[in-house]
Amino acid sequence: MDRAPSAHVVLAPASRARRAALVLSAIAVVFSIGFGVYARRAIAVMAAIKGDAAIAAAADDPEPYMKPIMFALVFLLFALLFRMIAAICELLWLERTWSNLPEHLRTVGPVEKVSSGMVVGLSFVPGVAWLWKLGLVVGIAKGFEDVRARVPFRAPVPKKLGMAAVIVGWVPGLNVYLAPFLWEMFATRMDVVCTELASASVFTPAETAAPPAPQAGQAQPAGPS
Repeated sequence: MDRAPSAHVVLAPASRARRAALVLSAIAVVFSIGFGVYARRAIAVMAAIKGDAAIAAAADDPEPYMKPIMFALVFLLFALLFRMIAAICELLWLERTWSNLPEHLRTVGPVEKVSSGMVVGLSFVPGVAWLWKLGLVVGIAKGFEDVRARVPFRAPVPKKLGMAAVIVGWVPGLNVYLAPFLWEMFATRMDVVCTELASASVFTPAETAAPPAPQAGQAQPAGPS
């Protein structure tokens, strides 16, 4: 006897990971601003030394401009560190949201039934990760719209906002100052979608299963009269 498919449970959204990503991204912005301040100071000191022969003759050691350079590098290091940790938190949120889709709707382009392991693994492949994240956002939006057709919910799915957050993240500078906050807006709205679906506790197999294809010689089931 064939076992009936189990109900798909919608888990609560990974709100803690999302909030952690927001806080860490904001801290990264502060450190990147500090990097810019000290980098400009270092450049100004170097320009003054080169422009004044007396200062250049007296500056046998690089101490006048090495101090702001060192501060700039420390601020840059911490900015990168906090942004990397924030990206990991964003990935944790993304994996949870992806797992809230029924399995047959977890599709990225031509790749069907994408597992959580694939979601995380390909996100660490240089170059591929950028397009992969965009594909995941499109897949999430399409998947939840397909869910809406079977299990109606009112919250909008912000596909364009998610795509904008990923694409802006490809631009140097904007990937620190703007993209994380666009992503936060996208993630917050998707959490509303997941929370609304989770309030129903589970999807039943009939609600989530893909419509079966009729077998050869088998009559189509009659619709309701």
